[in-house]
Amino acid sequence: MASLIKLFLTLEPSLRFYLRSQRIAEVHEAIISSLIVCQPKDPIAWLISCLTEYHSLPLSDKVNLNWDYFIPEAYRPVNRPFNLESSLSYVFAVCDDSLEPTEEQIGIAISHYKSHIQKNLFSAWLRCYLIRLSERRWSEKKKHAADEYYRARYLNIYFRQWLQWVKDRIERQKAAVCHLKHCSETYQLRIILGEWNVVAQQARRTRDYFDRIERGEDNQQNGSLGQGEARDELSMLNREAAVRILAYLDIADLARCSQVCRNWKMLTQSSMLWAKLDLHRTNKVLSDRLAMRFIQRARPFLQHLNLRQCSRIGRLTFLGISSCKNLQDLNLSECPSVDDESIKIITGGCHILLYLNLSHTSVTNHSFRHLARHCHFLQFLSVAYSRQFSDRAFGYLANGRGCRKLTHLDISGCTQLTPVGFDAIADAFRDLEILVMDDINNLSDKHMHNLCKRMTHLKQISMWSSARRLSGYAFRQMTSLTKLTTVKFDSNKLITDEHLRLICRSCSEICHLSIPDCISVTDMCMKHIGTLKHLRVLNVADCLLISDTGIKFLTEGACQNRLRELNLTNCMRISDSSITNLLRRCKRLAYLKLCYLDKITENGLELIGQMEQLILIDLTGTQTSDTTLKNLGYSGHLRSVILSSCRKITDLGLTKFTTACPNLEHLNLSFCAQLSDNAIRSMAFCCKYLTTLNICSCSLLTDMSLQYLSGVCKYLYEIDISYCQLITDKGLKCLGENSAYLKRVIVIECPNISRAAISLLLRRVPYVQYQYMDI
Repeated sequence: MASLIKLFLTLEPSLRFYLRSQRIAEVHEAIISSLIVCQPKDPIAWLISCLTEYHSLPLSDKVNLNWDYFIPEAYRPVNRPFNLESSLSYVFAVCDDSLEPTEEQIGIAISHYKSHIQKNLFSAWLRCYLIRLSERRWSEKKKHAADEYYRARYLNIYFRQWLQWVKDRIERQKAAVCHLKHCSETYQLRIILGEWNVVAQQARRTRDYFDRIERGEDNQQNGSLGQGEARDELSMLNREAAVRILAYLDIADLARCSQVCRNWKMLTQSSMLWAKLDLHRTNKVLSDRLAMRFIQRARPFLQHLNLRQCSRIGRLTFLGISSCKNLQDLNLSECPSVDDESIKIITGGCHILLYLNLSHTSVTNHSFRHLARHCHFLQFLSVAYSRQFSDRAFGYLANGRGCRKLTHLDISGCTQLTPVGFDAIADAFRDLEILVMDDINNLSDKHMHNLCKRMTHLKQISMWSSARRLSGYAFRQMTSLTKLTTVKFDSNKLITDEHLRLICRSCSEICHLSIPDCISVTDMCMKHIGTLKHLRVLNVADCLLISDTGIKFLTEGACQNRLRELNLTNCMRISDSSITNLLRRCKRLAYLKLCYLDKITENGLELIGQMEQLILIDLTGTQTSDTTLKNLGYSGHLRSVILSSCRKITDLGLTKFTTACPNLEHLNLSFCAQLSDNAIRSMAFCCKYLTTLNICSCSLLTDMSLQYLSGVCKYLYEIDISYCQLITDKGLKCLGENSAYLKRVIVIECPNISRAAISLLLRRVPYVQYQYMDI
């Protein structure tokens, strides 16, 4: 098209005018279009016919000649497209300068028209915008002024209303306080009167009970002081509360409860009760099939399983354990049937075990290989007193993938382990936190070398009856265990004050330190121990060189504000001044043992009653008298008291003491030969929550004492009546019939108790330790 336009631009103007006036372009366009559409067989004849027809047309039709004029009606398009650029008339029209403007002229005209329109529109828009802006600002200014005016007005109104409301509220509060105070005082008086009434009624029933016993009236059939209502209170509670109550029962009691009624049977089948299965108490009657039934019953939700001392279980039980996929805690201690095959079965199914106790079993190295293969989440492992495996067992754990998360390891009594085995332990458990190595007689410095060097995360270490052969080198190696919090060992003659100084300086986080029977420890050691800021438990029993000076160093140290338990048994050089220092400095002391301290007089013992936080006190073999017991009762938090071999105690002192300590739970009165039935009567009347009582070798006690105890102390759990020669079958029968919670009785060298009474007691009490005089 561009070349055609250039061609016509080279023509003369007169020729171009002729072509335009004669409409040559339209004629050619119509003829060419008809040729393209019709495609005649003789194009020349077709052209001649078309030209002849055109010349025969009038002038008006020639002016309106279209491109499809010569095309038959059947071939014409319905929609007539028109493209100006493809038209030949456009070519000839462009070539005529006198008929149409050029493209440049058209562009200039369009741009001028656009700029003119834009200028007019912008001017109009600007004027409109400025007018609206001024009107908006003026309206906003008036609105702001009006808002400020109404805001100040409303604030004034609201302030007056609020001020009046505050005055009214203050008056109402004063009236309410007066009313609540009156109600509170009335309610407190009602509570006090109600409690006093209950206590008075209980005291009256107790006195009547004692009077009937002293008159000799038979009270065997009525074991309680009061009769309850004849209704099922457990079924009246909601399900959650009832299940929580039943959770305190063992498996045998749950089996009995399920036979009471249908409602109780539904409660005993709750999954919460079967998540923890303790079969230790039924170890004498538990068979393989019975254990399998219990395990299958609790299999979907069983998490804790205790089979300690179950000697009659076998392969069937272990297969049932392996099917418990959610089991986390397993105790197989003292089970003779536990061997490598059983461990293979258990570990093959229980892959999420966290706690495993294999103490006193016959496991060998193959069991450790199964642990290393399957137990990837194990955190607690006890193989105490299992002597069938060797050093290679811990080598399997070091090379396997399992037991990598172990934090607690108990190898007590494993005397077969050599330094090679301890090296394997150090390699396998770099992140171990608690290590128990009690009763390992051959423990030496070689054993401790790699343990202290590699196990830097160790926090607790116990070496009871194992540290006798350790020298100062081993204790110096312990200084590398900077995270230690608990250290326990005893009977070491080689440890000195310097070694303990190094340990206390390096292991500043120690909170529990037990070093009994270390005869080389002196008062300077107590000075170093006093620097431990977190110390809570200290046991220096049988350290004969410790005196009042050492206790003074201890109480003046940084540990005085945190010390909770102190054992000074057989520290013969300690006197009353140490008790004074403990009373003044150690305000949080709760557990104190002062056994066989002859230098502590009655004046020093009387100061113990001023320790407000005291919970347990052990005064075995001291000069405790009635006056001491009277002052000891001033400590209102006492729960456990041991007065064994305190021969100066009489009925009067024990009566005053138990009257002041009604919440006492554990009491040891063994070898107090001056006590009689009157003292036990006062104690039973005051200490109704007593659970443990030891009256061994109290030769003046008779059956009346046991009747007093069984009639009032309903929560009695354990009692020792050994060498009480005046107690007969009658007292033992009353004790067994009326004490519902009694689980342990010790009857040794009681000549007036027969075999039949012991046999009858065994039917009602799970554990009875006895010895017949005729054997």
